[in-house]
Amino acid sequence: MKPSSAAGADRRAVVRLPEARIRVSVVGLDALRGAGLQAIFEKNTGIDILLQDVASLQRPDRGVDSTANMVLVGSKAGPDIFKVIGSIRSAHPGLPIIVMSHTSGEEAILRVLMLGAKGFLHEAVTPMQFEKAVRLVASGSIWAPRRIQAELIGRLLAVVESQRPGVQAGVSFTSREQQVLDLLLGGSSNREIARNLKIEERTVKSYVTKLMQKMGVKNRTALTMRAQGRSIAMRSGASLRLPGETQADP
Repeated sequence: MKPSSAAGADRRAVVRLPEARIRVSVVGLDALRGAGLQAIFEKNTGIDILLQDVASLQRPDRGVDSTANMVLVGSKAGPDIFKVIGSIRSAHPGLPIIVMSHTSGEEAILRVLMLGAKGFLHEAVTPMQFEKAVRLVASGSIWAPRRIQAELIGRLLAVVESQRPGVQAGVSFTSREQQVLDLLLGGSSNREIARNLKIEERTVKSYVTKLMQKMGVKNRTALTMRAQGRSIAMRSGASLRLPGETQADP
């Protein structure tokens, strides 16, 4: 029996919707690299590259193109890229950030991710890897080397463990220690903390050392991670959640 004309019409009516475009606001890249990215992705790839000034993105009332759904921060975004990440996240919460830099130091990459960035790319990345990273982060996942993801998860689990009842019981900070810790969590360097609090830089180093001792950690990155977990637990009383589903790069 031949299918009815209505059934045939239903089959013909199936329409494939176009894929949503990903618009990336790019700051802190040299002009040549930025122009190169625009040239690579200007042809129907579904990714638009929007070159912008970093200063404008650090203000909540302006900056990111209203249609942009991601920010790429290059190593030329400022003398302290960690502070830039913190200020962009503060001005535009929820907007995914990918960092592109020439560094490959594990601690630096971990700190970038702990400050809320969703991906890290080396400046020597290929166009194919760049596109994969952008699409993965746009889907809600994290793009970083496997070894970094493994270390990140391990440290986050250590933070979760530190929030269990009885762990770090009785830990308290002086008002000055809390000020230093707050600025540290915001991505400020020792010099910036000293300038902000009008104290000597060596005094800041002393406070950081005391904070690490109180929190039971051995380096600045671990201190930031544990302090963030402690802050989340104190605000919500809930367990620390891992930041999104992690997936390994090829």
